[in-house]
Amino acid sequence: MSNESRVIPITTQKDNVVPTKQAEASRAIVGGNSIAENYAFKGVHHIFDQTGNSRGEVRIANVSTGRFMKNVCRVTGNVLSLASDVNCKTLWAGNDKGEIVSILCDISGQLCRTKRLNIGISCSITSLSYRAWISREARDPLLLVNCSDNSLCLFNIIDYEGSLVLKRKFQNKHQKHAIKSTFCPIMSFRQGACVVTGSEDGNVYFLDIEKPTTKSCLNTLQGHASPILGISFNYNESLLATSDLEGLVIIWKRADL
Repeated sequence: MSNESRVIPITTQKDNVVPTKQAEASRAIVGGNSIAENYAFKGVHHIFDQTGNSRGEVRIANVSTGRFMKNVCRVTGNVLSLASDVNCKTLWAGNDKGEIVSILCDISGQLCRTKRLNIGISCSITSLSYRAWISREARDPLLLVNCSDNSLCLFNIIDYEGSLVLKRKFQNKHQKHAIKSTFCPIMSFRQGACVVTGSEDGNVYFLDIEKPTTKSCLNTLQGHASPILGISFNYNESLLATSDLEGLVIIWKRADL
């Protein structure tokens, strides 16, 4: 990818985004009790969303009404990250105690905690990403996890209760900040099974999960001068957006091969 960097302004024109108090219910990752500012996009409607908070609670919200459902699942600690499978029947919540909790959700929005996995006592789970399958060679459902013990972990999901078994663990500089990662949406079908992660060293790393550790890093993007907190592809993976602690957003364009 080539680096075409620019800061993207946030617009609040009526035709683009609409500030709304009800949008607070659509948050998926919450580090505190409230959000300073949130936006809802016109023409986009959701029925349910999952939220977590600093009280260690996971709740289901009806985004159309802005109301939370009565059922609450208590996880303990501060809930820093959430992920769900494609049917939203199984959820995973990561907290600041190094724990990943599996939660079952039925059609009525009732939540039931099933499994708890402790990654490490002194680490936080800052990002969770689910993928049903990542390549023809890796067809099991997977959970990608950023841990603040300098690691990026990939887990196999082995049953309907969301039980996790470690598949791979990569070293990644991460101790203090909310580092994120994601699966590569298209590259996985062409060049192996790949993930992308930010790091506190200011680099973006592309990792092949099927290659040996010494050869797993396929590419490194350099351009940030502070820890990278956000990573997101566009729909066809031709563009990658990354953001850092200082507020810089870089748009990376795929190089022509």
